[in-house]
Amino acid sequence: MALIIKFIALPLYPLGLVLVFGIAGIIATFYKKKYALIFWSVSLIILSVFSSPFVSNLLARGLERKYISTDSLPRDCSAIVVLGGGGKPMIPPRLYPEIGEAGDRIIHGARLYKAGYAKRVITTGGPVGAVRKYMSEGEHNAILLKEIGVDSVSIVMEKLAKNTYEHAPYIEKILDSLQLPKKIILITSASHMLRSVKVFEKKEFEVFPAPVDYISSDYILNTVLDFFPKANALMESTRSIHEYYGILGYKLLGWI
Repeated sequence: MALIIKFIALPLYPLGLVLVFGIAGIIATFYKKKYALIFWSVSLIILSVFSSPFVSNLLARGLERKYISTDSLPRDCSAIVVLGGGGKPMIPPRLYPEIGEAGDRIIHGARLYKAGYAKRVITTGGPVGAVRKYMSEGEHNAILLKEIGVDSVSIVMEKLAKNTYEHAPYIEKILDSLQLPKKIILITSASHMLRSVKVFEKKEFEVFPAPVDYISSDYILNTVLDFFPKANALMESTRSIHEYYGILGYKLLGWI
């Protein structure tokens, strides 16, 4: 179901909209030529706007400004929870787990553990891959945590959650089995933190956010070049829009 929803949502993202209007322009050349230029112009405007670092920064700030990284975290939490998404799966030809763009989640989890903020680290995330199933994100991140110095005895793996909503109930079961209170330090990307916190709070967790992997900066505009399109900015805009859609969808479903 989650895969179907993601497929349906593709035309609602910037690149999907560019393709939709571009194809509409091609069709219009055969039937209503005067509309073709309009469709192509809209397509180009969408691509230019969302490829601008200035716009991607603005979109990210709306998600990230509520959660600014801080060292003022409690030291009596049941666990440090590291959400999946920080690594690249061990898909051939990879022989070892690798850290992806959001790998700061894993690094920060190890950092807080070594600093003594909690005695346990919970890695969470189900199998990666739609056609072929590979190692779960929970297992993958656990391996990486061990390699950077986290004691394997202190790591608890959750290997079933397929999306943000499923993390909370599975981790609730883990903490209940260990007879621990639902008080956690939550690590995920800053842009993803708002939805994640709301999901856990809906399950009556006491959550202390530890955001990483920021897209935005304190300066909305760094140089004049930030108005010009960049491929990386398009990816970051899409990532932020995905979160806005996710928040809206979760609210409509009553998950947050």
